[in-house]
Amino acid sequence: MAVKESGPSPDHNPRLGWLFQNAKGANMPKENVDRAINKASNEAANLQEVTYEGYGPGGVGIFIECLTDNNIRTVANIRAIFNKPGW
Repeated sequence: MAVKESGPSPDHNPRLGWLFQNAKGANMPKENVDRAINKASNEAANLQEVTYEGYGPGGVGIFIECLTDNNIRTVANIRAIFNKPGW
């Protein structure tokens, strides 16, 4: 979404620059970061931000913000996480 909002240059996009620095801090290879930026700039029209809510252990409310290109798959993954035993 950072690429979609302000462009693919980390120098001119503060949010993307911050994400780029966090990726470096996590030892993510530069090729992976560049590939993700290129993919986002080419396919950004297909991505959308969605928010889900659920209840965790002890009835704690949880909001989950996702960036997805397929709502059905995302909902299935979120349900699988919430339905895991011991969660």
